[in-house]
Amino acid sequence: MKNKAVLFDLYGTLINIKTDEGDIGTYEILSRYLKYHLVYISADALRKTYFEAVQQHLSQSKEPFPEVDVYKVFFDIMHSFGKKKYPSSTVIDVSMLFRSLTIRRFEPFEGIFEVLDEVSKQYKTALVSDAQWVFTKAEIKMLGLERFFRHIILSSKYGFKKPDKRLFNIALKKLGIRSEEAVYIGDNPARDLVGAKMVGMKFLLFRNDCKSYNGFEADGFFYDYKHLMDLLTGI
Repeated sequence: MKNKAVLFDLYGTLINIKTDEGDIGTYEILSRYLKYHLVYISADALRKTYFEAVQQHLSQSKEPFPEVDVYKVFFDIMHSFGKKKYPSSTVIDVSMLFRSLTIRRFEPFEGIFEVLDEVSKQYKTALVSDAQWVFTKAEIKMLGLERFFRHIILSSKYGFKKPDKRLFNIALKKLGIRSEEAVYIGDNPARDLVGAKMVGMKFLLFRNDCKSYNGFEADGFFYDYKHLMDLLTGI
């Protein structure tokens, strides 16, 4: 059946990224910044509280593949250790500062803009990503990627993440197509390959040598975006 849509993962597939959320330096800077908002918490306590809050949010979820919303984590921290009520804009700014301090590498993979321009002209497109809306939306705009996608589905908005079939089905419904008419492109076999195949989509694997997982096998693989268009027309 002819492919009508191409869906992409984001981090590790379109954006080459490396982060370190454990670095105490991140929390030292963030702790100092929070004092300007009358939030008083030491760097050590902030790091400990952050990871405990993330784990608590995940453990309280009834989802098989739970996702945390980092906005809610920082909202709770600020209102627990702060001296006033904080508007959403302030919580968002703190969350984005945290993100910027954790990043060690952040750049688009070579060739993605050219190929996305071509893909978006020939197919319906969407992003389906395990990501935090509170800073991912800004990162997508920062790189100028938003113009290539009709819909952007981020796991933190729903409380569950890949390989949960619902994320893929949400995108397919928004695009108005059947699963067999779509191709998903990702770099993580356990989440991307399994999730896409469970809903009946074709799957292309990017920069990963593990081409099968839990009985599911990729329909193709590539390491350079210059090969993507040929793969899409061939499956």
